[in-house]
Amino acid sequence: MKLMNVTRLRKMPLWTHWRSRFEEIEHEIRAEFQNLHRFLDEEEETDLERLRKERDKRVKILKEREKKFAMQSRDLEKAIETLNCKLREDDSPKLLKEIKELLKRCEVNFIRPPPIDSEILSGQFVGPIQYRIWKHMKTSLYPNISTLTFDPEMAHPHLTFSAERTSVTFEEDKVQPNENPDERNPNRFHFYYCVMGSEAFTHGRHYWEVEVKGKTAWRVGVARVDIPRGEMDSSSTLNGLWTLSLRNGSIMACTHPKPTKVLSYTLPIRIGIFLDCDKEEVSFYNAVTMTPLFSFYMGTVLVPLYPYYNPCDTDEGKNCAPLSIFHPSL
Repeated sequence: MKLMNVTRLRKMPLWTHWRSRFEEIEHEIRAEFQNLHRFLDEEEETDLERLRKERDKRVKILKEREKKFAMQSRDLEKAIETLNCKLREDDSPKLLKEIKELLKRCEVNFIRPPPIDSEILSGQFVGPIQYRIWKHMKTSLYPNISTLTFDPEMAHPHLTFSAERTSVTFEEDKVQPNENPDERNPNRFHFYYCVMGSEAFTHGRHYWEVEVKGKTAWRVGVARVDIPRGEMDSSSTLNGLWTLSLRNGSIMACTHPKPTKVLSYTLPIRIGIFLDCDKEEVSFYNAVTMTPLFSFYMGTVLVPLYPYYNPCDTDEGKNCAPLSIFHPSL
């Protein structure tokens, strides 16, 4: 915990501190929903403005048609009046001779206006409006959905990856190259069956999901870049690991000095991980229902943080399903 937070706690009762934190979180929730309301209000106004422009465009076309009709009607009335005046004159041979010329002079070219689309279809303006707005909303989602892969250079030698480096399995019989311990890759894990992600985080907020369906054991979360690659005296928060694990049918938060059992009515098939570097927190969710599972306060971390994965061993053939990075289709 930061020094200033410790000092603040010493000066105020615990309940006063809690109340202050609840108020801060309430303010944050309201701010996030205000951003969503603002986004929806802007989208609504954009759609209504598009509707108004289409309405004004059609009204303008109708007014122009009416204006042309009126002008041609006046020309036609004038021609009719001219003909009537001439016809009221005496029926003389001179009138008969001039009738052809008169008709030609009074001729009115009536131009039929082009047809217009009189139908106004709601699909042009409404349609699948919720889906359309959701697609627009994707560009403003925060945090960004991180598109991650595994880093084989950090992986335990018994781990095998898919071609896309998004799926990992443990293979106990995997043939290993002869490697001199003195020449061992210092980034590679050689005790725990784990691997880190290919992307490091130092600031901002990030979210990713891990598919754990069909597995009887796994461990996922966040780790410091400098965690030991060999055996640790404690593979918990003490050594820079903030993880959840599944063992013997129970989900455990790997806290120090002992693990904390996570209450979950059903075992998740996919785990969501939310890393907030600025607030120094990492939280876990059932990614299908987005139900919170557990949150860690990390404290100040001065080195990069990496996604951490451990598919665990095969558990006598019961844990052969892969551990996979799931990329949500938004």
